[in-house]
Amino acid sequence: MQPRLPRLKPIQIGIVASLLAAAFVLFVPEDWLQGAQEAYFDTVTQFAAVPESDRIVIVDIDRKTIQASENQNWQRANTAELVGKIAEGNPAVVAYDLVFSTNCDRDNAENKALAQAMAKSRGVLGFLISETASKVPLPHPPLAIAKSLTVPELWFIDAAEASCPIFEEKAASTAASFLVGDEDARVRRIQAYAIIGSDPYPALAVEAVRVAEHINTPILGGTPPWLKVGPRLFSLAEDGSIRFVASNLRRQAERTVSAIDVINGTVAPDRFKDQLVFIGSSLPNMGGLRESAAEPLVASVQIHADLANSVLTGFVPVRDDNMVLYETLFTLLGGLAIALLATRYRPPVIVLGGLGVIALSLVISILMFRYQALLVDGLTVSLALGFVLLVTSYCQFAFVRGAERRARQRFSQYLPQSVVARYLDSPEMGKIAGEERQVTALFTDIEGFSVLAKNIGPRELIAMLDIYYGEVTRLIDECGGMIDKIVGDAVHAMFNAPEDLDDHVNKAIDCALKISQLTEEMRRRPVFAGHQFGRTRIGIETGMAVFGEVGAGGKLDYTAHGDAINLAARLQDANKFLGTTICIGPQAASESRLPLENLGEHEIRGFGIMTLYAPKLMS
Repeated sequence: MQPRLPRLKPIQIGIVASLLAAAFVLFVPEDWLQGAQEAYFDTVTQFAAVPESDRIVIVDIDRKTIQASENQNWQRANTAELVGKIAEGNPAVVAYDLVFSTNCDRDNAENKALAQAMAKSRGVLGFLISETASKVPLPHPPLAIAKSLTVPELWFIDAAEASCPIFEEKAASTAASFLVGDEDARVRRIQAYAIIGSDPYPALAVEAVRVAEHINTPILGGTPPWLKVGPRLFSLAEDGSIRFVASNLRRQAERTVSAIDVINGTVAPDRFKDQLVFIGSSLPNMGGLRESAAEPLVASVQIHADLANSVLTGFVPVRDDNMVLYETLFTLLGGLAIALLATRYRPPVIVLGGLGVIALSLVISILMFRYQALLVDGLTVSLALGFVLLVTSYCQFAFVRGAERRARQRFSQYLPQSVVARYLDSPEMGKIAGEERQVTALFTDIEGFSVLAKNIGPRELIAMLDIYYGEVTRLIDECGGMIDKIVGDAVHAMFNAPEDLDDHVNKAIDCALKISQLTEEMRRRPVFAGHQFGRTRIGIETGMAVFGEVGAGGKLDYTAHGDAINLAARLQDANKFLGTTICIGPQAASESRLPLENLGEHEIRGFGIMTLYAPKLMS
């Protein structure tokens, strides 16, 4: 089934589709594609190389450490030894993704040892969300508030699970170490602050950077909020979260050391000099395992380190509110480019060009992230452009198929269908070489046409000829003949060309009889009888002829050449002095099985004297 030809041109359809696609990008509800959009951002952040700080070290209380511990049981005395070893390296800060909230006896020897170890370096203690009321975590970190600030509701929490006072007294500050995942449970961002009562606390990574960089007071402000940490200014999301780039396993391994290796001296203290050291665990019973954009199970301490890396390098991924407007504009321009392709090229080029525009949108989104840390929604733009490409390609396909169908119908009036199919289906093929074969030529002519053309107006003449040619050529086609050409008032037809036609001589003579009957009936019609439309004279002969394309440059003709062709034209003219309507040459008569009347011998100019024939019914 042929595709239905659209009423509008492909360029017009493409413009409408581009406008619809741009409107989709601009107005699509956020929750429709949020999951797919976030997955796309995850892919982009993992695909593009991002800055990596060399100042972060993670000390992991891993399975290897536990197995090397006495009775495979990690105690606070072990943590005290670990923290003391780290302090020997003079780190810039030690951030604890561990909460020491139980067994807070000040006289406990292990607690005293751990507190003394913590006092040797500047530390930031993490706290978690608690379901029960608790004390306010201390020490309280500094913060300055700008005049205009809209505080996100998600920042407010009811209570916190904090470390024992004996440890808080030795820390530089406390910070929120809990992680909240998105709807798919994947952690992509961390709340920049948490508020308990009226006291704000920064995220563990943010506070670790502040302490390490000796920044006195960070500043919060704006709607949506922004955060200034020293010279660095970060735009936060509307919910007050700050996005980070998740590290892959390679990067995690490079910055991570085992706690037992630190205790045993395998890792030298110099490794921690002026470093941001995060202490945590990759064991499920000691630290949280969460899903990130990089891995399905990642230790929470790795996630805190990822955010610290983003803050240190200043490379914090941002989804700018104005980005949707730029995405909409790109979608519109890209869609119009695809529509423009539809007016100039065939469907394969449109598809390739459209895919190129889509690929460009993806490349731009990657480059914008790599060099500007901007998250561009290449997914939605690609889907919208894919819609334009699909609609435009289909319309162009339908338009081309419709044009091809009309071309076949139109050119089949001038050439055999097999020749037309050859031109349209295999345009790369060269010129059709000459082919010698026997053909039966049939030539027609209208008696008194010159006088008729002088006596009536051109419009009336053309109207009659349209009817005449339409019915005569259709009859020839039904009889298996090929219309070679129409010249003036004459129709030139061939039988047995370019395809084989059995019994072509008799079929040509039978076609001549039908043409004669048709045109005699036509002459009695009012529009023809009123102008004394003349009889149709017909000449027929058969013989060898050469078929093929002739001509050069911009003008070619598919026709036949041979004596039989020329003789058929002469025989048509011979009807004038013979008083007949159909004149048949000697070779055609010898091969015909139809009853023919011998018209005697006559001289035909250029061919000499020969015996001519006519169908008996027409004598």
